[in-house]
Amino acid sequence: MKNMLKALLVTAMAATTLTACNSTALKKNDAYEFPIQVSAANPALIFPVSLHGVPGNSAEVGLSITAGAVAQNGASVISAQQMYSMVGNMSWTLGENMRRQANKGEFKLSGSAEELAESMGKLTNALKSAGVVKDKSFNFKHVIVLHVDSSGGIQVPGVRSVTAFGGIIDVETSEIVSYIEQDMILANDHQAILGQMPVEMGNIIDQLLGKKSA
Repeated sequence: MKNMLKALLVTAMAATTLTACNSTALKKNDAYEFPIQVSAANPALIFPVSLHGVPGNSAEVGLSITAGAVAQNGASVISAQQMYSMVGNMSWTLGENMRRQANKGEFKLSGSAEELAESMGKLTNALKSAGVVKDKSFNFKHVIVLHVDSSGGIQVPGVRSVTAFGGIIDVETSEIVSYIEQDMILANDHQAILGQMPVEMGNIIDQLLGKKSA
C-alpha cells in the first residue's frame, strides 16, 4: 500500500510538471451524430487492447482497462479482451491505419478493412459460443479499438510516458466514426497502473462516444 501511494504521488507531481507536454487530439466524422448511440440492445464491442511500454503485466492491465469500461458503461459495451490471443496485436495495426487516415482527414478505413472484418467475425462467434452474446443473429455495428504505445519526450524518474490512440469504427460501412490520440503520464508501478489505466481509458472512450469533450 505504501509503495502504491508513493507511486501515485510521484505520478501526480510529474503530471503537474509535464502538463504542458501533454496533448489530446480528437477527430470526429461529420457524417455521424454524437453522442454515438450504444445500448444493451445495440452494444459496442471493445476490441482486445494491446499495450506497449506500459509497466507491469500487460494481460492484467488490459483486463483491468476493459473491465473498467464495462463497469462505466454497463451493458452498452461488451469486452473481448479475454480473447486477445485470437487477434494478438491487431489493435496496433488498426490504430496505426486509423491514425494515418484521420490525420489526413480521411475517414474511410482502408488497408485493414478485410482484417477487421475477419477478426470481428472470429470474436463475435466466440462471444456467441461463450453465451456472452445471446442473439445468434446479432452483429456489432460499432467497435472501439484502442492501443497504447511508449512515447518519447521528457523522462522523469518513477513515471512512464505513453500515448493512447485509436477510435470507433462503423463495422457495417468501414468508416472511422471518431479518432483520438492522447498522451498520458503513468506511475512506473504495476499496482498503481491497475488503478490509473481504467480511469484514463474510460475517459478516452467517453470522448470517442461523444459523451464529453477533449
